This record gives sequence, structure tokens and C-alpha cells, in this order.
Amino acid sequence: MVKLIGPAAGRPAGPAGAGTTPCRPAAREEIGPALALVLGSAGLPADAARVSDFADYARRRGIDLSEVWVAVSGGALAWAVLPILSPGRTMLVLGPAAAPRHPDAFQAAGALLDTVCTHFGGRGVQLAQALLDPEDAAVHGLYRARGFEPVAQLLYLQVAPRRKAPPPALPAGMRWVGYGPDTHALFAHTIARTYEQSLDCPRLNGLRAMEDVLAGHRASGEFDPALWTLLCDGDEPLGALLLARSAPADAVELVYLGLTPPARGRRLGDLLMRQALASTAAAGGRLSLAVDSANVPALKLYYRHGMEQVGAKLATMRQLVSQVR
Repeated sequence: MVKLIGPAAGRPAGPAGAGTTPCRPAAREEIGPALALVLGSAGLPADAARVSDFADYARRRGIDLSEVWVAVSGGALAWAVLPILSPGRTMLVLGPAAAPRHPDAFQAAGALLDTVCTHFGGRGVQLAQALLDPEDAAVHGLYRARGFEPVAQLLYLQVAPRRKAPPPALPAGMRWVGYGPDTHALFAHTIARTYEQSLDCPRLNGLRAMEDVLAGHRASGEFDPALWTLLCDGDEPLGALLLARSAPADAVELVYLGLTPPARGRRLGDLLMRQALASTAAAGGRLSLAVDSANVPALKLYYRHGMEQVGAKLATMRQLVSQVR
């Protein structure tokens, strides 16, 4: 699944609006209350400690909190969103976990989503993504009415590998190929091949250029080229394994794992997973990932290697390509 993180850039020349609802970037004094709305749960704003913790996280990750946008209804903040831009011309729209119950606030929330998507579409963003509570039908309806279509239900898995998990022994003729300027094109070609007939969020296939896909992957967690590798049989690439360090410092994220069509059904995914677990064990932490719940072969692979579910989100997407200048 595409991971969206990165610094936001630029600001509009003036406030934007949709219909009669004022929708605009938050004023400096509104940023704290707006973030409390975004980070709230059960319809209640987050407390000051939660906002402060998120602000610390945002600083570490280069997220510009001044990019939070608000909708105003009846002179009060009705809703807020924080767009988080990715180098791959995508953005994550981070909004309150629950949809507003009051009709005026619900309308304001929809107007704000439209305004933000129109603004960033005009700046070249191609895809907007929102991760929603799978059980909240009201928030699903809010986003769907504004063009956010369900892409997949994501399951979040993690495992703490054995402290001395060894790297796998490769069959004769197979080797690992690392990432660098000389192999960048090979990685792009291989990952494109792994997308063919893939069960991992298939609706995303073909929506973005491969360079944008790779840029998005590099922006996931803390990019380290030493954690990107291809499994090859001689000169033939068979699969890709992309890992990244993430907070806390000893955690490792499995950003992407994929096999080319000829490599499937040969238990080569187990080789990639054992390599991922060995890299995680060397860091002394845990391995985490998000996977499409409909991707049964991938789930079997991950569960076979001891991963357990720790959460779930409904991934939704709105295409903005028609708005690109």
C-alpha cells in the first residue's frame, strides 16, 4: 500500500471557500484547536497532551502543522483536516475519526474536503488518500460523498522476531542485489513487474508513474538504501523487499514485498520474509506492515512467520489528476 508522509510546501494566496462555508488554512491561534479536532476520538477533541505528542512527532517527520485547514460554521471551528504530502504526488488527508453529527457541521466537513482536494490538485497532487475507521459508516459516507472510493481494508500486523534470527540461505544461483544509482532502473522495472496480477490493492495499479511510486516508498519511514534489496536468480529479478526504520528507533517497517509472476508459488516469499526478520532482529526491535485484507496469499505468508494483527483501517482514495494544471 502506498505510504504517505512528507513535508507540506507552500500556501494559498488567500482563503478558499466552497458554497457558503468558509474553508481556509488555520490561523496561527487556530492550529492547536484544529489539531485537537483532527486527533480526537468518539466525537471529542484530543487533550493538550495528545496534541503536544503529535506536534513532537510531526517535527521529527517534517510535517508542517501550519498546513492544517479548517471549516467554520456559526463562527466556530466545525471541522479540520491536516493534508500530509508525499514526494510521490500523493497526500494523506488526516481528519477527525468520526463524522460530525450536526447537519451544518457535516456539510462544512464535506466542503472542506472538496476545498483541500481542489487546492492541492491544482498544485500537482494526483491522489488523495484517507484512512478511516472500518466500523464508522457515517464517516465512510462523508468521504464517499466527496469522491473518496474504498480501495482496501488494511490490516496492520507486527511481530518481534527472535533476537538472533539468521538471514536465509539462498538456493544455488540466487543472490541479493542492493539499491543504488546503478540499480535504480532495475528496482523500478522489478517492482512494476510485481504489480502484474497482484492482489495487493489492485485498484492502485497503473494510477501513478513508477518514479512517483518509488518516491512514495522512499518517504515511508527513515529511508536507508541498505534496507532495499532485490532477490535475483542470476540476472533475472524475482522479487523486491523494501524496509525502512521507523519510530521508535528499533522498529522496522515492511514498506513493500512483491514477487514477479514467474516467481510466485515457489515459496520465495518466505525467503524475503526471513530476510526481513533477520534485518529487524539486527535492529533489536519489531517488524510492522499494512496489508490488503483481500490478499490471502500475503496474509498466509505473514501469519506463517508469526505476525499478528494489531489494527485495521479502511483505505479510501480520490483521484485529483483531472485537476492538475
